Amino acid sequence: VLYSNRSRPMLTIVADDVGRHDFLLTPCSRETFEILYKNSGPHPSCFENLWRNLGEFGIAPDAIPTTFNIFMNVEIARAGALTILPPLSKAGESITLRAETDLIVGLTACSAEMSNNGSFKPIGYEISDAQESSARAP
Repeated sequence: VLYSNRSRPMLTIVADDVGRHDFLLTPCSRETFEILYKNSGPHPSCFENLWRNLGEFGIAPDAIPTTFNIFMNVEIARAGALTILPPLSKAGESITLRAETDLIVGLTACSAEMSNNGSFKPIGYEISDAQESSARAP
């Protein structure tokens, strides 16, 4: 179960083909690219994608928390350093989440080559209404 900052259940992981995800890193930003990748100048980022699109729901940039980085493979060294490794996920693998309350969810694909294996592709996702799905089930 994934909880809000007020300890309220938000999402339950129903199925998970990969089992490796990250909660340590904030959404990548210009600053993240400078710190982790020594990249200077503008770079597409998850944080920018989120604040630009969540703004229409009245969510300010400073209200965007640490994210659930699905399929992101982050390793912690004995000395405490974080290393971003290529994902363990393979084509067709997925995670299924069940909303436990009404939510506004932002999705973005990481543009950092180390976290997506240098592959910049759209994210496939599906939203279904469990009540409608179970009503249609034979």
